[in-house]
Amino acid sequence: MKLRTLLAMAVAGVALAASGAAPAVAASAAPQTATANCYVDSNGTLHCGNGVSDLRSQPYFWAPVVSRLTTTYSYFSCWTEGDPHSGGNNIWYYTDGDDGGHGFLPAQRVFTPQDPMPGMYHC
Repeated sequence: MKLRTLLAMAVAGVALAASGAAPAVAASAAPQTATANCYVDSNGTLHCGNGVSDLRSQPYFWAPVVSRLTTTYSYFSCWTEGDPHSGGNNIWYYTDGDDGGHGFLPAQRVFTPQDPMPGMYHC
């Protein structure tokens, strides 16, 4: 880069820092507002934002896919332990799929603030 461009970028950075404004940051993989919309109702059912996911007959990656969750906000009847996943635990949630079936998905696909959610039923 030319010296003039580098100098201009440095001055802009100092001005931004002095203004107290935060620089733009790329969006993270999980929506920031998703956990704010999670709650467990009086029936022990979790309502929460989620990612599109396959639903499996059992809480294991080897289990057959029995349905698909395509909506991004769903309800989950209960939780159980299963295969560990990239969410850092072995919690899986049970729900009805959008094509009429029902099954389990790993907690990494449900945007909860903690797993399992307090007040939820264990399957």
